[in-house]
Amino acid sequence: MPSTNQPPLRIGLLSVYFGLFDAAMPPEFRRDRTAFAESMSERLEQFGSVVYPGVVDSDKTGKEAGRVFAEVGVDVIVFAPTMAAPPSYGWEAIRNLPHVPLVAVGAQELEEVPDDYATEEATRRSLPVGLVMFTNVLVREGRPFTTLISSLGADDLDTALSETLRAVDAAAMVRNTRMLAIGAPISGYLDVEVSSEELESLGVEVIDIAGSEISAAFAAVDDVRTASLISDLRERFDGSAVDDPTLERSARLALAMDSLCRTHEATAGAVNCHGDTLRWNSGVGITACLGVALCTQEGRPFACTGDIPTGIALALGKKIAGSALYCELYQLDFPGNWILVANGGEGDLSIRAPSSTVRLLPEDHYLGDHGPGTAVAFELPEGPATLISLTPVNHTGGWVLAGAEGRILDSKHHAMEGPNGMFRFGSGDVAGAYARWCEAGATHHAGLLPGHHGDVLARTAEILGIAYTAV
Repeated sequence: MPSTNQPPLRIGLLSVYFGLFDAAMPPEFRRDRTAFAESMSERLEQFGSVVYPGVVDSDKTGKEAGRVFAEVGVDVIVFAPTMAAPPSYGWEAIRNLPHVPLVAVGAQELEEVPDDYATEEATRRSLPVGLVMFTNVLVREGRPFTTLISSLGADDLDTALSETLRAVDAAAMVRNTRMLAIGAPISGYLDVEVSSEELESLGVEVIDIAGSEISAAFAAVDDVRTASLISDLRERFDGSAVDDPTLERSARLALAMDSLCRTHEATAGAVNCHGDTLRWNSGVGITACLGVALCTQEGRPFACTGDIPTGIALALGKKIAGSALYCELYQLDFPGNWILVANGGEGDLSIRAPSSTVRLLPEDHYLGDHGPGTAVAFELPEGPATLISLTPVNHTGGWVLAGAEGRILDSKHHAMEGPNGMFRFGSGDVAGAYARWCEAGATHHAGLLPGHHGDVLARTAEILGIAYTAV
């Protein structure tokens, strides 16, 4: 199953210049301001592919810059003025791109105002004036944006740019997510349900896969591809506990899920094994744990139990952190001040501890018409981690993203027969933190991300226009 390579973030750089002052300024003034814009372009290259149409010095060149941005299909526009300039120049560049996120950057060249500051120098350094001129128009027009203020030489500028652009990238991914729903949620699981209107508000499209379609995809999987995947799995992982027929059927289902993702151009999804679509479908007849694990590892995260909101959260988390483990919060350990996070045999293999062997196990807790599927089990790395959960909120018509930074202390509960770890909340004792997790509206499924990502998650929620609750 080849990897899904994500294209780099396409960053449109919008830098404005005002020729009104040319006659009053030294001959090199325009060249100096142009060099500033070019230095911003070079700085942004570390975060993605920069589209820089040159300095915008009129409404006409603003319209031309907008045409270039539209033609390339930029994911974000960074407004970084070189000086004070009529806001119409920048507005012409973005007015026909209403859905492209905007970041307004005030990167001063000086950290302090010298005592001999003069009129000529004020003109040269009029960037703050140009910034607020433009942001006023954005507010007037109801155009959302994020503002970053720093000095050009400050280390925190790159940090803020990195976090903001990662958030923009993640938000853009959510807005363009197409998901597969292989089986509806279990009846009565109200906390994982979602309406078409709620999905539309996030820009997420869900494609329902009927039992007949997954059966047809399963039957169409080539024997050679199946044998190749089985050989790869047995070579890379410990498959001694799984017999050949069980692994063969699970490998076919994994390849069928991969094929459906490609056919429908889906980048995420959710399965519910406990119904006629998978376990009690004579054409499939097993759980999809192995397929979930392999699709997630390759960049197409899947949640279980038909939990589409958690599938979106996993896609968001994987975009931000590189890995996202579907899990539940099983048991609080009061003396140790931690909570056990684990799942039933699914897992993003990219999050496992480097020293951990992946074990392939028969998923005999949930037998189907054709016996067990294949589960995966591995240890999680000790270190910083973040829990996330996403849910629609019926009474407001919006969404809430909950995030809890903490730490994985250890990973030793092998009898769970799935990925597991001991998570300690960073915000306080486990009882109080878990109470706040519940109060935040978390579902009973979560995503576990390696590292701390609270700031980026909060920025992402702001860009998406949804609430963020830090636990």
